Amino acid sequence: MTGAWESLKLLGGVTDDGETFVVSCESNFTADLTIRWLDALQTRFGEKICVVLDNASYFRANKVQKYVEDTPIELCYPPRGSPELNPAEEVWRQLNQRLGNRLFDDLDDLRDAALDALETIDPPNVFKYLYP
Repeated sequence: MTGAWESLKLLGGVTDDGETFVVSCESNFTADLTIRWLDALQTRFGEKICVVLDNASYFRANKVQKYVEDTPIELCYPPRGSPELNPAEEVWRQLNQRLGNRLFDDLDDLRDAALDALETIDPPNVFKYLYP
């Protein structure tokens, strides 16, 4: 026994008109994964995008900052310690409402339930976070 927990890792995006894009990730979040994620968002939503991210180190990494310098991607970070200013927190709140206090037999069942629940979430209006 290694003591390591199995986990479910998801990255998701939502547009200003409510279109969503969620993928499951096998590896831990890193600067390299963030760059691949930003590339996937551009492929899905268009070259010029504004991405609201939390202040996690893998989102703020120098490698990520250098990557976006040469792209039309704009990165926005809500103030630290202000979850009410982060649209992702609203998604997590809704996801917790749908999945909280449920028992899942295994990680695959949780993954399926989480991806199904994400289809029913009412995405937050990102403009209220960018222009309070």
